[in-house]
Amino acid sequence: MLKELEIRNVALIERLNIEIDGGMTVLTGETGAGKSIIIDAVNMLLGARTNKTLVRYGTEKARVQGLFEVSDEILTMLAEKGIEAEDNQLLLCREITADGKSVCRINGIMAAQNVLRDVGACLINIHGQQDNQALLNPLRHIDFLDNYAKTDLSEYSRLYEKRRSILKEIDRLSADEQERIQRIDLLKYQVGEIEEADIHAGEKEELLSHKKIIDNAEKLAHAVGDAYSVLYEENSAYDAVSRAAESLDRISGIDGGIDDIASRINDMKYVIEDSVHELKGFLDGIDYDEKTLNDIEERLDLITGMERKYGGSEEKVLAYLDNARNELEKITNADETIEELRVSLKAVEAELLAEGKKITAHREKAAKKLQTEIEKSLYELDMPKVRFEAALDKNGEFAAKGMETAVFLICPNVGEQMKPLADIASGGELSRVMLAIKSILSDTVDTLIFDEIDTGVSGSAAQKIAKKLSLLSKGKQVICVSHQPQLAAVCDNHYFIKKVTEGERTVTHIKRLNDEERIMEIARIIDGDNITETAVRHAKEMLGL
Repeated sequence: MLKELEIRNVALIERLNIEIDGGMTVLTGETGAGKSIIIDAVNMLLGARTNKTLVRYGTEKARVQGLFEVSDEILTMLAEKGIEAEDNQLLLCREITADGKSVCRINGIMAAQNVLRDVGACLINIHGQQDNQALLNPLRHIDFLDNYAKTDLSEYSRLYEKRRSILKEIDRLSADEQERIQRIDLLKYQVGEIEEADIHAGEKEELLSHKKIIDNAEKLAHAVGDAYSVLYEENSAYDAVSRAAESLDRISGIDGGIDDIASRINDMKYVIEDSVHELKGFLDGIDYDEKTLNDIEERLDLITGMERKYGGSEEKVLAYLDNARNELEKITNADETIEELRVSLKAVEAELLAEGKKITAHREKAAKKLQTEIEKSLYELDMPKVRFEAALDKNGEFAAKGMETAVFLICPNVGEQMKPLADIASGGELSRVMLAIKSILSDTVDTLIFDEIDTGVSGSAAQKIAKKLSLLSKGKQVICVSHQPQLAAVCDNHYFIKKVTEGERTVTHIKRLNDEERIMEIARIIDGDNITETAVRHAKEMLGL
């Protein structure tokens, strides 16, 4: 249940705090006062897609925060999503910045928007005008039925995707023969070209390193030669160090400090000797051979060309080779592969058919129960003679959502034929059918919000809708945006929304009405701005005062 709602800088709303009790709450006010903005704010809180246009002009960000008291049943659902609610309290928060960035938090901890959306779906169900449009679309009827029936499509969907993948592979392998021959020729050429190149990972780096040495051979030879000469030729460092070592050896054992120095100088002599041998080997290995350089450059050109054709690196070229070999083997042996795939397809379709029949039987049973419950609910909504049917079209073909489609049929008057809902439903009938469906499908959430569910109805029908919502609020928290006095008269909590000008800005305010204020607001809804004594008297009668 939604306990508190805080809205900051959302469209016309600068600052709004609402404490909401259980039962039935109605929001009324003049057209354009901002009632729909509150619904938009709640949608924003629940993780719905929104944009920066909701941010109040001149401010940096919009924020909506909601405190929920959740039932044990919903606690279990949330726990499955990794969300914990301490003392059955859950705090949701979402901010939208002026540049369109979104930040979501659950109990003060940042969360992804899709997580907020999943959690929100466990807490609140919002009915808006788009829901009526969905009811008019037969393609959505199977979703309504599955929602009611709690149909599990997971195994069917897995098998359906597996079947689709097999069919796609069969189609690919069964392509035009001429196209298949051309593909085989291309793959053979590509495999042969890469194999002939005989590339190995890391080769390019090795060649570039070798080329760098050759390109700088003269410079290297001069530098290494100079170093060798200084260290080892006549009057070299080696000779000087050797003489120093010999001099100190002649006084060995006289002074321990001198012996230590002599030892280090001897070490230096050996280091110079080892280094000189290494320099000589490096000098002998420097290759000025222009042919070697040309061979390296040709090899680098070949590797670069392979990379350009088959990937950006040696590893990608080799991966392309593996894939091409595999595809070539499949296409070359296509007939055998296709036969194997067809055997697999037959087995998958047998499993899919069995799963599809289980789903069909489940839906048939649920459809009959749904029909009975909706007709009963519509009777309570002043449609006593209506007949409703959730008809299944079992065409026997495999589709993404099963082996049948659903269409909602209705016959509002005795003696008429059943027709698709979209063909005959008036705005008022549609609202009542939707209310009937919502009241039946609302088991999994504690809060229901209706945005002008009473559109297109008046009089007795409006009274029936008010009674139905009031009855629904005995087990749920029901929040309604309404223009009907009948709904305002039966609610437990009545809020009035108005738009005022403060300085040079327009803002939306909300106020919880007391008994006297409720009388005047219901009278205004009945009579307009020029409230008469008759309207006031009528309002009091509706309120039972």
